[in-house]
Formats: sequence, C-alpha cells, structure tokens
Amino acid sequence: MFLKKLKWGRYLLTAGLCILVAGAGMLGAAKLAASRQAPPHTPQVPKQLSVSAVPVETVSVRLRASGYGQAAVVNVLEISPRVSGNIIEKNPALEEGGMVEKGALLFRIDETDYAISLEKARAEVKLDRAAIGQYRISLERDRDRLAAVQKNTLLAKAEYERLKTLLEQDRVGTRSNVEAAEQSYNSLLDTEKSLKKTIALYPLQITEAENNLAKSRADLKTAELNLARCTVRAPFSGRIQVEAVEAGAYMAAGAAALTLADDRVLEIQVPLGDRDAFDILGLGNGGSLSAGAKEVGCRVESVTGTVTASAAAEIHRVVRYDASSRTVYLAVRVTAGAGGGDIPLTEGMFCKVMFKGRRVDHTVKIPITALNGDNTVYIARAMKLKTLKVSRVTADDTHAWVTGAFDPGDYLITSALANPIENTLLSIAVSGAGDKMAMVSGGKN
Repeated sequence: MFLKKLKWGRYLLTAGLCILVAGAGMLGAAKLAASRQAPPHTPQVPKQLSVSAVPVETVSVRLRASGYGQAAVVNVLEISPRVSGNIIEKNPALEEGGMVEKGALLFRIDETDYAISLEKARAEVKLDRAAIGQYRISLERDRDRLAAVQKNTLLAKAEYERLKTLLEQDRVGTRSNVEAAEQSYNSLLDTEKSLKKTIALYPLQITEAENNLAKSRADLKTAELNLARCTVRAPFSGRIQVEAVEAGAYMAAGAAALTLADDRVLEIQVPLGDRDAFDILGLGNGGSLSAGAKEVGCRVESVTGTVTASAAAEIHRVVRYDASSRTVYLAVRVTAGAGGGDIPLTEGMFCKVMFKGRRVDHTVKIPITALNGDNTVYIARAMKLKTLKVSRVTADDTHAWVTGAFDPGDYLITSALANPIENTLLSIAVSGAGDKMAMVSGGKN
C-alpha cells in the first residue's frame, strides 16, 4: 500500500514540474514579445525600365530623289569641208584630244581656183549690168525715133493725099509724083511699125537681162562663199575627238575631216520612277509633263572614281514617259565650273543626279535605328512605354523623317528594346544640347 502511494506521488511531482517549466517558458516568451519593437513600414516601389530618349520635335524636310545616268556631250559636230582641194595649212593643235578655241583656224584648202571663179563671176555681173543699161538706153532712143517717124508719117500721108487730089480733080501734077509720095508714106509707115515692135520687145529683153544678172549675182555669192570656205575655222570651243586631216593631201567636199565636241556642257538622261517624279519633284502639276521641271534644283556627282564633289545642274527637258515601266526620263544638263567649282566630269562618266523635291512640314526627325520594321516607334508618354504607328516621309543613311499621332511632351525612345511590354513604367535618360544627359523617372502609378 505504501509502495502504491509512493508511485502516485512521483507521478504528481513530475506533472507539477512540467507545468511549472511550461508556465515559465510562456512567461518568458510573453516578456520577450513585449520587449521587441515593430519594424518600420516600407512602401512597395513599382519596377521601372531604364531607356534613353530624345524630345519629339517637329521640323520641315525637303524631299529628295536621285537617279543615275551616263554623261554625254550635248554639242558634237562632225566638220567636213564644203569645197574640194589640197590642204595647204593645218592647225598644229589639230589632233585627237587637242583643244581649240572658237574661231581658231582648223585647216585651209588651196583657194587659187576659187579666186579665179570669183573674178569670173564678178565680170559676169558687170556684163549683165551693162546689158541692162544698154537696153534701157536703146529703149529711150527708139521711143524718141518713133515719135519722129510718126510725125514724118503724118506729113508724108498728107503730102500723098494732096498730090493725089490735085492729080485726080485738078489734073495738076504727074502720076509719078503721086506714086513717089505714096512710096515715101508707106516706107515711113513700115518704119513706124518696125519701131513699135522693137520697143515692145525691150521689156522682155530687160527682164531677161535682169534674170541673167540675178543668176550672175548668185554665182558671185557662191564664188565668194566657196573662196571663204577654203578656210575652215572652229564654230565653237571644244576638244578634237576624231581627226583625219593631212597637210598636202586632197580632200573632197563632204568628206569627214574631224569631230569637235564641246565638253563644257554635258547631258545626263536620268530615269526616275513616277512616284519620285510626280509626288516628290511635283512634275506635271501644271497640266503638262514638263510643268515645273525648270524649278527643280539638282546637282550632279561623278561616281566613276572616288570624287565626292558635286556641280550644280538643271533639268533641261522631260525626254519621255515609259508607261510599261512607269518611268520618267529627264535630261539634266551641267555646265563646267557651275555652282561650286569644277569636278572631273567628262563624256562617258557614270553620274549620280540628286534632285530637290517639295517641302513637307510637321515631320519628326528620328534616328533610322529607332524606326521598327513594321513602321512603328517606341515613345515615352506620361512616363509609360507606348508603341506608335508612323508613316515614313523620307530617309537617308542615318535618319528618317516620319509623321504620326505624336503628342506634345512625348519622348522618342532611342534605346534598343527587345519585346517591350506596353505601358511599362520608364526611367528616361534624355539627351539635350551637346552631350549632356538629364534623368527623368516615373513615380508611383
């Protein structure tokens, strides 16, 4: 019985100790919890994407178009002698590639025979002039003779009728006297008729002589021209392309002697698509295809070598429009030394022609790398990323000019972004004047 009570006492002691230890632990935990301070409250900051950007500004841009073509000399002339003969003089510069000035002697043909022909023609003119003068003098003289003969004819007629009346009515006189008077009257009458015929022929003879004089004068002019044509001079300044003149050799009229080319004015025929010609350059706005061509500025640059200089040019005319390829062909002319100095531009060189087109206002100039392949750009609007659809107006190697629904205060994102999420909050590094950068960050949404 005693052992049983002892066992229950141990159980109670153990339970009491456990309760005591548990209560002490709970009391210590409560005191520790009461002594600990609450941590400070930190607000949650949304995650931001750091990008580089530039302010969106509208500018005006001049549209441009370009094309390529080969330079050709505008003024090329094949020179041939107009008369035949031996070459007695030749310009020392008359060789392929040689330069001659306008009016310089090219070659001279022996002019002896042509000088003789000229003297003969002058003599013929003098003879025809003398013949006309003689006919006119004879006409006046025969007119005077006709007046005298007509007067004598009237007198002879009166004498004949008087003698005939005396013989027949009064039986005065003789038959022989009447017949002699009649013969004298008839003779003067024949002379009068002959003079009238002669006088009537004078106008025809004078007209024929005047025609002969006109022919002689034409022959004289031809002889003068032929003599002058013995000396062949340069009609303009230029370069000798082909030369076939030999001193002392005979050259027939019309034979090709040389080819002279004026390198100072070159023409380039440039093909342009109809969009470039009509939309960018504005050709045809006046109702005809050539309307507005003269007002389009352009420059020519040689691309044959390593030349970077250019020369001012002008559209001379619209050559044609090819409907099958929808291409307009423009003839552009450039003068040596025009607009900014000489460039080594000669016949046969391949050239680039740059045209200034119409002006477009309210465009945005952006780096070409900021324009996506689907004609969109990334912008920062209210510190959030936006994708904006744009229309490309024009572009060069480094920039593009676009139009779109930009708002004041937008920034164009110039950083390269891979799969950006729309409306992402941004932290923007804005480029300003020079190389200075300003940081702009977005706040809590």
